[in-house]
Amino acid sequence: MKPISLTIEAFGPYRDSVTLDFNELQDHSMFLIAGPTGAGKTSILDAMVYALYGEPSGEVRKTDAIRSDFAEPHRMTRVDFSFAIGDAQYRVERLPKQMVAKKRGTGMREQNASATVYEKKDGEWKVIATSAAAIRDTIQQIIGFRKDQFLQVVLLPQGEFRKLLVASTSEREELLHTLFRTELYRKLQEALKTAYDEAKAGIEEKLTKQTAFIQSIPHDGATPMVTIEHVRELLANRGSHRDALAIERDEAVTAVEQFNVLRSQWSLYNQAQQSLTEATSKLDLVKTRETERVNLSEKVQFLNSLAPTHEFYKQYIEKQAVLKTLEQALSDAEERVKLATQHEAKCLEVYSGLEGQAESIQAKRTTLAQFQQQAEKFDELDVLKKEFSTLHSSLEELDSKKSEDALVKQRELVKTLEADLEALRKQLQDNNKFLEDTPIIQEQLNDLHRYSELLEEISKVQKEIDDKSKMLASLDETVQVAKVHLERLEHLMQEGRAFELVHLVVDNEPCPVCGSTDHPQLAAKPEIYPTKDEIEKARTARDVALQKQASEVGQQKTLLTRLGELTKQVDAQVSTLKLSMDDFSEKNFASVQQDLLAKMEQLTALRGKSELLSKTIADKEHNLKVARDKLATLEIAHNELLKNLHDLEIRISSVQANIDALSKTLPTTDIVAWQKQLESLDSDITAYDEQVKVGKTNLDAAREQLNAKRGRLETLSSQVKEETKNLNLMYKNYTKSLQAISLAEDDFVEALRDIKEIENYRTQLHALDEDFNKAQAVYDAALKASETVVKPSDTVSDEIYTTAVEHRDTLVGNLVAWDKETKHIETTLISLEALEAAMGEAREKVKFLSRLNDLANGGEQGFKNVTFERYVLGAILDEVVYAANLRLQKMSRNRYSLERSDYTGGGRGKQGLDLAVMDAFTGQSRPANTLSGGETFLASMALALGLADVIQSYAGGIHMDTMFIDEGFGTLDPDTLELAMETLVQLQSSGRLIGMISHVPELKSRIPAHLEVIRGDDGSTAKFVIN
Repeated sequence: MKPISLTIEAFGPYRDSVTLDFNELQDHSMFLIAGPTGAGKTSILDAMVYALYGEPSGEVRKTDAIRSDFAEPHRMTRVDFSFAIGDAQYRVERLPKQMVAKKRGTGMREQNASATVYEKKDGEWKVIATSAAAIRDTIQQIIGFRKDQFLQVVLLPQGEFRKLLVASTSEREELLHTLFRTELYRKLQEALKTAYDEAKAGIEEKLTKQTAFIQSIPHDGATPMVTIEHVRELLANRGSHRDALAIERDEAVTAVEQFNVLRSQWSLYNQAQQSLTEATSKLDLVKTRETERVNLSEKVQFLNSLAPTHEFYKQYIEKQAVLKTLEQALSDAEERVKLATQHEAKCLEVYSGLEGQAESIQAKRTTLAQFQQQAEKFDELDVLKKEFSTLHSSLEELDSKKSEDALVKQRELVKTLEADLEALRKQLQDNNKFLEDTPIIQEQLNDLHRYSELLEEISKVQKEIDDKSKMLASLDETVQVAKVHLERLEHLMQEGRAFELVHLVVDNEPCPVCGSTDHPQLAAKPEIYPTKDEIEKARTARDVALQKQASEVGQQKTLLTRLGELTKQVDAQVSTLKLSMDDFSEKNFASVQQDLLAKMEQLTALRGKSELLSKTIADKEHNLKVARDKLATLEIAHNELLKNLHDLEIRISSVQANIDALSKTLPTTDIVAWQKQLESLDSDITAYDEQVKVGKTNLDAAREQLNAKRGRLETLSSQVKEETKNLNLMYKNYTKSLQAISLAEDDFVEALRDIKEIENYRTQLHALDEDFNKAQAVYDAALKASETVVKPSDTVSDEIYTTAVEHRDTLVGNLVAWDKETKHIETTLISLEALEAAMGEAREKVKFLSRLNDLANGGEQGFKNVTFERYVLGAILDEVVYAANLRLQKMSRNRYSLERSDYTGGGRGKQGLDLAVMDAFTGQSRPANTLSGGETFLASMALALGLADVIQSYAGGIHMDTMFIDEGFGTLDPDTLELAMETLVQLQSSGRLIGMISHVPELKSRIPAHLEVIRGDDGSTAKFVIN
């Protein structure tokens, strides 16, 4: 990331808008942020971090305290930061939650926090994120860091630059994971663990299935089923028993089949005899209704002979009904024609009467036309009178408003507000004069605080030195005891060396020590004879004690050096305090500090009063502006009122003249009477025209209805004549048909009652015929069947048959159950054999995956507690340490170098990424947190620069083109400062931008590019200066 521009407004000590264009640095890749204490140097770095992450850089500074105390109520606190990542350019604009002046009225309102992220595309800024979650994800994706990681490798905040150096393995692993994007290794670890867990679960699942399969096999309780061999043996022994069950079942089935044949023969015989008896009974019953069937047949034949005559009769009756209907319709039509004729005569009479009134109506039309010509003038006169009334009312209203009382009161209010505002401004000016000493007192308090911290650190270091002295005294004794113990064990072993050679001595052969073939007395084992392991353990204990003694001596020397440095810093701080405070001494330190704190508390209270006073002045200024605006409005309105009164008087005179002139041209001035006469004429004419229209319509409709009814009457008359002729012909045919069957008309009509029931008679006759034929057929079939069935010679009881069937079913069920069990055992055996083969392959797979999982995730078979990703990050960290040591060794004159811990430390915590410091003076490694303040700063800076070098060397890595360092140089002695500066100067060739905050005078002369921060009474400003 490289900054392009930064704009801050009402932020920290900056009241007004300040824009920093980093292009003004030109070719200078290193610049110093310089200015007095409290002017706002760190606030510039805070603004960048706040723009990116919504929080300031340091842990002490909080988001709700970033608004400038100098800012006016209407000015919004905001930060606008643009930067480049490679070839891409981005911009973040952010505003915190703050209290601002209301746009309308007085008082303050809360403005919610807001932010927007832009990306430059085709020369224009395009919005890419606005919500809080989207901005957080977008910034982390663009920058590549969270805020805490950004403050470890890009911006080293004041008092917090040692975080990366002293971070734990877990913290450093997370940072390196983000920087070098080693997600692939972590995913590989997770994939291997998942594969191992799944394979292991598969084994457990197969074992569960195997147990379930074996437990599902039926077996004798005395013979447990444990292995596949037991299952095979059980299956082999089931064959012989199955054969015996089959023979017994077949015998039982044969016996039941023989019983079934005999029972079937008896069933057929009994069924045939019963069927014959039933058929004989039904046939006798049908024969009893023979007489009824004959009579019913004769009646049906007679009624069938009457069918032609009956048809002529029905046609005659139907035609007679049609003629009657037509005659009634003809009578109705004659009545309707009569009524329609009367209605037409009445309509003609009404219409003729209306035609007689036409002459009088025409006279009214002429009078109405004359009235309509006068209507326009009457309307104009009415409009003029209404306008005159409206103008007169307006004149009275305006005349009541021309008082100047409100104008006079408003002028007095403006004068009062101006006097109050002048007094408040004078009071604020007096307060600001007292507040001018605030930065000086604050700086003095900071120096006193630094002096207090140094005294506390000296006390702490002195206590550590005393503790080290006690520890060394104890270690001296431990070392001495360890040495004595080792020497005693070595002496005892030396004395017992001869015993170790006894096993080499053979009778009548030369001794390997003295050469004699006579061995009268072999060496015996001493009572106390140490083993090699015991001696090695004693030697290790001595070496550990010596090593710990040397380490403690080195640490004590370091602490003594640190104590000397702190003493020098205290002396320098005392000199600084005496220069800035004449009454300061080491004895009255507490009282001086207490006095300054009391003054600062008074000034803080005064500042709060001034802020309230500023808000009151702003409210008064706003009220004055409103009062002046209202006064101007009242004066304009008063002048406008006088002008409107004059215009109204002129207009009223003009309207009155027009009313008088128009009244002379009209026959009357009574508009109401004239209007009533006009409306009466118009109403009479309209009513007459409507009556004529209705009368003509009614007459035409009556004539049309009369003609339609006359046409209908003629049609019906013709139809009646035709139907009368047809009826006579029908009656003639009917009488001829009666003569043909020799039957009188009365007898025929009497017979019609039975004709209606002919279908019922036919149905009854058909049913009797069917019953007779069916009964005869059933009897014949039953008789023939009984003659063919022979009576059986033997019998079987139901009890014997039931017992045989139950015995057969039991044996069949037993055999089926036996076969089902056998099939289940065979299927289970196949499944067990397949499962056994699969488990063999699965075990090999689990064994292989277990090894890979342990290697990748730091298990017992790999580097314990060292994952694959952490191993890769360890190799990367080695590169970082190497790059850091190139600078650290030079800056520390080859005394210090960083080293990474190995993987053999044991324990349960994460390992492999811890850092220690090798001290060449003692030859021992020690924790980084034992370095002095200046040494810690050098090591932290070297580590951050080395990390940046390695990141830049990885293709596709995070861009680290910029580094900011806030303070830290003040802890270095002149020679070390020179070495640190040489290291930073060498970075300029890499194109990396380095920004530093420091009060060290040497840096100002060594670095030509400055970002000058100037403190003022109304806030700070900043600008780039190239010397």
